[in-house]
Amino acid sequence: MRVLEVDEVRRRVKLIPESSVDLVNIYRSVSAGDQVIAETTREIKRERATGEVDSRRVSVRIGIEVERKSADPATKRISFLGRIVSAEGYEDLLKKHHTVHVERGREVEVVSREGFARFAAIARSARSAPARRLLVLSADDERAVLVLISDEGTRLLRQAESFSGVKFSGYGGTSSPIEAVRQVLDGIDETVERHGVGELVVVAPSALLDSVSNEVKRALSGRVEVRRRTVPASSGGLEGLAEVLRRGGLGKDLRPLADALLVEGVLDRVARSPEGFGFGLKDVLRMLEEGRLGSVLVAEEFLWQRIDDGDLDRVLRAAESGSIGIRVLLSGGEDHERVMGLGGVVGIDRATAAEMGLGREREGRY
Repeated sequence: MRVLEVDEVRRRVKLIPESSVDLVNIYRSVSAGDQVIAETTREIKRERATGEVDSRRVSVRIGIEVERKSADPATKRISFLGRIVSAEGYEDLLKKHHTVHVERGREVEVVSREGFARFAAIARSARSAPARRLLVLSADDERAVLVLISDEGTRLLRQAESFSGVKFSGYGGTSSPIEAVRQVLDGIDETVERHGVGELVVVAPSALLDSVSNEVKRALSGRVEVRRRTVPASSGGLEGLAEVLRRGGLGKDLRPLADALLVEGVLDRVARSPEGFGFGLKDVLRMLEEGRLGSVLVAEEFLWQRIDDGDLDRVLRAAESGSIGIRVLLSGGEDHERVMGLGGVVGIDRATAAEMGLGREREGRY
């Protein structure tokens, strides 16, 4: 979440959501009676002197007083419906109903009575600058993938197979491993600049590391400057990336890197001592009611699927108050899929959470 401005007097915050979890934070913080202001489009009708009516869509900065809200798990978009209380240059729209859709990467302003304290807490832990981003090229003698990793999550940008035969949708077939690498590196300079990438990491089996690294150097030569390093793995592709993430080979300073290590540690502990854990919302809620819950892991997809669920709301409110710890695993990574396979939410009792060093999160964002 990028917070652009906080006005404690007017109880107003201006921000840019950078991930779908940021949207969940906004959705849960906005209540009926709050104001949401954003650039949107609106159909404007004007009647001519002849009696004809012109209709056109214009971009206008509209503020509404929220009456109700909704979330779409499929598109990861949140919406607020209410009466228009401000419309710069189009005052004739005042008091009409309008829906403001909030999406990633688009600025939104919120004036909130009850939710401002939580927005202020979010602001204290949020960035004022764009997120750091890392590119990973993971390749072996069968495949090559280019993956973008940041605090917003993990995203597969390109992939290519290096064997002949059936080509699956979304894959490009090439005659050699190096050709597959060259294919995913096509336009790499533009990719680095467009996403603001600070580092490019090559993941490959030891026998291929030098040749793949040389292809990266050739593709970037004289075009763009970016830090580069290599990390060996037993395989390439998404499997090699997952292997490196699990052992901490890419570090842990970005959220997906830290999450991968966290889930690996939790599952290792589950295998040795499962009695300190609960799996699925029913078990986690029981732990909360019994006062045993110390921390929870929640898969982002589960969070969106149950965003208005009353039982999940109880768990999230406990986390927002600071009484338990919480970590939302961003979609796109192996750690997310592993938690989804365990019911979407994993509860960790207080004693186990303390032994694993899982402290309570600061109030505010997840």
